[in-house]
Order: sequence, then C-alpha cells, then structure tokens
Amino acid sequence: MARPPTGTIHTHQLADGTRAFHLRFAAAGERHRVVLHELAGCACGCGGGWNERSARTELGNLLARVRVGVWTPPTPAAHRRATAEPSARVPTFHEYATYWLAAKIDGVIGDTGGISQNTIHDYRTRLSVHLLPFFARYRLDEIDGQLCLDFKAYKLAQSRELRDALDAGADIRDLQGRRARPLALSSIRRLIDLLRSILDEAIEDRHITVNPARSRRMRLRVPKPRRTFLEIDELATLLEAAADQDRPLTVLPDRELGLTTRLVAHLLDQGKRPHQIARQLNLARATVSWHLRRLGATPGRGYQGRRIVCELLGRSGIRASELCDLRIGHLRLHDPAGAHFDIPDAKTDTGIREVQMTPALAQAVTYHLGRLRRAGLPHGPSDYLVPNTAGHRLNRQRVGRLVREAALEASSRHEARGLPPLPHITPHSLRRTYISIALIANNFDVKWVMSQVGHADSKMTMDVYAQLEQRADRRHGENFDRLVDAVRVS
Repeated sequence: MARPPTGTIHTHQLADGTRAFHLRFAAAGERHRVVLHELAGCACGCGGGWNERSARTELGNLLARVRVGVWTPPTPAAHRRATAEPSARVPTFHEYATYWLAAKIDGVIGDTGGISQNTIHDYRTRLSVHLLPFFARYRLDEIDGQLCLDFKAYKLAQSRELRDALDAGADIRDLQGRRARPLALSSIRRLIDLLRSILDEAIEDRHITVNPARSRRMRLRVPKPRRTFLEIDELATLLEAAADQDRPLTVLPDRELGLTTRLVAHLLDQGKRPHQIARQLNLARATVSWHLRRLGATPGRGYQGRRIVCELLGRSGIRASELCDLRIGHLRLHDPAGAHFDIPDAKTDTGIREVQMTPALAQAVTYHLGRLRRAGLPHGPSDYLVPNTAGHRLNRQRVGRLVREAALEASSRHEARGLPPLPHITPHSLRRTYISIALIANNFDVKWVMSQVGHADSKMTMDVYAQLEQRADRRHGENFDRLVDAVRVS
C-alpha cells in the first residue's frame, strides 16, 4: 500500500519585509514546490495575502487532490505575460479598482448615493479573491480581449477541477476551514459583470477607449434556476415544524425527577443555554449535560429562534439580509391591528419601507421578545430582533440552514400523511410564498404587495402572479377530462 502523501512548509523572509511560503510535497514520484506570497495582490499567480494558517490549509488541499489523483502541476498560463513599466498616466487595474470601489461607496459613481454594507462586502470579496489576483498588475490599457478570455477560461477550469476533486472524495477546505465549493456558472458570470462595470467607468475616465470584457465571447449562459413557492398547507406545516423545533421541554408529572433536574428543565424552558444553566445553578457543565440526557433534551440542536425566523420570512416576505439587520427598535407593536416594522430601503422615496404585520406575526414577535428577556439575551431598542446565540447579528447562511432544517422536518410530516415532500426551500422561497398568498388575500393588489416586499419593479411579483394563475385555475384540467369522458360515453 502506497504511503499517503505528505508535505512541508518553509517560510522565507523577502527583501521587502514580507514572507513567502514554500509548500513542498511529492506527487507521482516527483517532488513539487508551490510558492505563496504574503504580499497582497502578488502578480505571480498565487493572489497574495497568504499567512501561515492559510498556507497550511492550502497545503492540505493540495495533498487532498494528490490523494485522489486529480492534482496536476501548475503550468505557466497565458495570462501571466510580462508587463512593461507602469505608465504614469494609465493606472493599473488594482489602482483603478480601489478608486472605483471607494467611489461606489461614497456615491460618486452610480445614482443611488452609495451602496449597502452587503454590496460592499460582495464587491470586496469578488475583487480580492478573484479579479485582483488575475488582473492586479496590468495597466488598464494592457487588458485586452484575449486576457479577458483567459480569465474566463481560468475560472471555468478552476471550478471544474475543484468539482472533480470533490466528486473523487477529496476533503478540500477554504481559508475559513469550511468545505470548499466550486464556483457556479452564475458566480463566474457575476465576476465578468463586475469586470465589465469597472472597465466601463475606465472608459468614462478616458483611460481606455473600448471595453474588452463586453466581447460576445465573454458571455456566459446560465440556466434559469427553478423558482419555487409553497402551497398554503405546506407553509402551515413548515411553521408548525419550526415551532416544534423551538418548543420548550415539557417535564411529565409522572416521572420521578429530582429537584436539580426539575430546575434544569425549568431554566431550559426559559431558553437558557447549558453553560448559562451551569453558571446560574453553580453546577459543572458535565453535571448539567447529565441532567439534560436524563430529560431526553437535545439543546445542542442549537438555535432557539427557528419559529420567528420562518414566521418573519413566510408572513412578511422580507429578505434574509433584512431579517438579519432587523432591530427591536424598528418594531411598532402598540396597536395590534396596525402592527408593523420599518426597514431601511434605498428604493423608497423616504429611504424606509414600512412592512405591515399580520395579527399572527405580531403575536409571534411578542412571544419571541418575551423569550429573549427570559433567556437573558439583549433586548433593547438597538439590539437585533433575531440574534445568534451570543446576542450578536445572525448571518444569512445560518438563516438558510434554519429554514432547510424546518423544511426537512415538514417534509417528513407530509410524507407520514402520504403527501409528497416539500420542494427545495430557501429563504427566498418563503419570500415568493408570501407574495403568492398576499396576492390572493388582497384580491391581487400587485401595487400593495410590491410595497410590502420592496420591489422597485413588478417583474418578480408578476412572475409569481403568472405561476399563481396556473395553479389557481384548475378548470383547464377539468374541462379536458370532461371532453374526453364525453367522447367515451358517446
């Protein structure tokens, strides 16, 4: 049996004070070396910005590829052309992209007066991880059609290679230690779109005369994703499943439980975490875990806020990012019939969108606020309505996982009743579900629904409307059967 591949990292101090990490390992009977540089925006192809931790992660990824036999030695790519001395007049892509992003943030470029924090994070990620490692050292006038095509081919090949490695069983991690995922075609197209936008502004500033990223060959056709929304009974089952996942532990009276076990159960009912229970009762964490096992409780399932996440998404149609940013001070619950909350929205004239709450949603929010207080989590006006377990901002990825876990439970309940499982559900699916039900409940008042969900145009609302018409009007199938049956009788 062949010995599993191993590797080492040698760190070298360079003349400019930065470090270079030499990854050495064996593959196919030969020794190889990959060099990663600490200098940000390095033009050698490594992308720069590496440190000891990320270099160790990259070495592990290289060895994982070697183990499954999909690693190939890097070859000089066509895009690593030697460049001339930078022109004093034409900036490099790195310089101009830095200016472009700052101008977008300040509102100098664009007509919205600035961009949101989520958009800033998205632009920075696409630039630092993908575009700058490829284009950083090129002057704008050196970026031609062939170089842009090389970038497109490089990203497609990179995605394909990672997908093949994962399919072969390689355990490849990103810099945060999470399982790596290959870029989808839609993500690569967004990279090309950002490149086009930056070079368009370079034309406005007269650094270049033509945008090579707008070539017909740079187009990338992406299959239209299948957009789903739930039927009303499916949404009800989903909300029920999420509520049950949050349901407090009920101690049965016929069980012979000691005082400490009952105290642990009582604090768990209030939403306390195991470490909080241990601190309050002055017990060791292991002791609390023993009592929880005796109760049959599974607080390690995690987040106690699944119901309110699904309720807000399904009964108000807000976006996942808007849910994460929603603060308690945005709520207006003084009038149950007119309960609403405010969302900062640059698409409205006032910059604030007022979202109406149904009575059931207002009741769920009120219950959730009480649960935050009982759990000892922050519940002031400036605190998040749906925080994470530490009381800080919940991220969108976690929201997606909470929705998926509730959907899995709801699907199992549907299958137990002999019904088909729920379709693939995301937070955006619940947004579309809200639109579909709100249209029916409000006599297809498209304008009101658009104001609720924050649509600047009616494209998505009308798309759901068209799907809804096909679902709502079942008479076409009945008429078809009636014609066929009439022929049979005759």
